[in-house]
Amino acid sequence: MFNHAACLITGLTRAHAFASGNRRTAYLVAKSFLEENKSNLKVKDGEEAIAVLKRVREGSINEKELKAWLKGD
Repeated sequence: MFNHAACLITGLTRAHAFASGNRRTAYLVAKSFLEENKSNLKVKDGEEAIAVLKRVREGSINEKELKAWLKGD
């Protein structure tokens, strides 16, 4: 499940589907996806999440690293 959540975040963040709020949307979609599939997000909302999502947008974190972060590894 965390692989899929990382893919959702990466795709939605980089696609720029909206004028603003792409990172927030990606994070909330992935969080909801994990909750629906009984695999809760292992990280807390806040500054760290914002920093990681910025790294996703910039391409400085890959999906494997993002998956590990989502799992709390």
